[in-house]
Amino acid sequence: MTAPAPRIDAAGARIVVVSAVCIGVGASLGFLSGFLATALRDDLDISRGKVGLLVSVYFGFTGLGSVLGGRATEAFGARLVITIDMVLVAIAAFLSAAIGAYWALLLAGVIGGSGYALVNAGTNVAIGRAVPPERRTLAMSIKTAGVPVMAMLAAAIGPGAASRSSWEAVLSVTGAIAAVAAVIAFFTFADDRPVHVERSRAELPDGFIWFAFGALLLIAGSQPLYSWIVAYLEESLDASAGLAGAVSATASGCGVVFMIATSLRTDRVGPEARIRRLMALVSINAVATLLVLMGDAIGVGFVAFGVLIGVSAQLAAIGTMHAVVVDRAPDAIARATGVTMTGYYVGALVSPAVFGWLADATGTFAWSWAATATLLAVAVPVWAIAGRGGLKVRDTPPTEMPTTTGRT
Repeated sequence: MTAPAPRIDAAGARIVVVSAVCIGVGASLGFLSGFLATALRDDLDISRGKVGLLVSVYFGFTGLGSVLGGRATEAFGARLVITIDMVLVAIAAFLSAAIGAYWALLLAGVIGGSGYALVNAGTNVAIGRAVPPERRTLAMSIKTAGVPVMAMLAAAIGPGAASRSSWEAVLSVTGAIAAVAAVIAFFTFADDRPVHVERSRAELPDGFIWFAFGALLLIAGSQPLYSWIVAYLEESLDASAGLAGAVSATASGCGVVFMIATSLRTDRVGPEARIRRLMALVSINAVATLLVLMGDAIGVGFVAFGVLIGVSAQLAAIGTMHAVVVDRAPDAIARATGVTMTGYYVGALVSPAVFGWLADATGTFAWSWAATATLLAVAVPVWAIAGRGGLKVRDTPPTEMPTTTGRT
């Protein structure tokens, strides 16, 4: 009889939940520009391309800082880098709200986006040390759920709040939430600063660079389902701001449920099957994007269904991807996360702005959606190549981040 999989203990559960909060808060400024696109365009008189550039700058600087974020996590510990990111998000949000200009939003993207690289590596290290491999996909999926839960709330509340008050007020509230999250993070994670500032000598597996390519294609093809779906529904399908926000929020909420359910199944089939599950989810995402593409012909209802399926598949794919990263490089989690997320956020940098500029140039969203579906289709064989590397799963916490004082 097969022994039951080990459970996540109370301390590990707290780490997972707070990691989810910090990941969601860390990503918030990168998503809000898309949800507030109509308000920003009306108030600042900017094009769709410039709105997309705000999203691209945020996640682009996350990509540029991802390798450095991994090294900083190895050197200073997960607690410190996660807390610093929350402080940076608060500063960026308050700064852009106080100034109220487009250049301030760009600067906020630079500050907040650079900090987000820290929270990605920090939370992966914290969870990798606290959660057994048999529950890894579940834990990483719960962490990843912080982003869609944030997106669900922001999409449901943000557009309406901006129209009733101002986009600056929405950003001010975001800054306050980030400040509270900084305090919670500092008192939740253990003080894991290394005794000796000595880098882990563990090397990444051969061919690990394919993880960066696969992550790039995954996010480049799927991110517009968040950053552009509200504007697409409003401008191409004549949906109201409330309906457009509700579609996005509902998709995010359902996506979280699907992601958690899928993670339980993925953990049961074992680490060896995770990469194949990831490929299947990316394929589903590509098909769902084709439904969105046909919006003018099939109507808002079918588009909403396509968004729900696409967002659900994307979220499950990202949670699975983080688990696979830890599977493949358990002795160098921070560095492996940095490499993977560099590709991921290069895709996040390019995709929103190019999507918006292509829509401006063609006068339609159709070509933009077709391009994203193509990227997702190409991602499937890339992940197949990435999966050829040897699997290395460990039962004990990785040694790259030795606990020192044990303070909390």
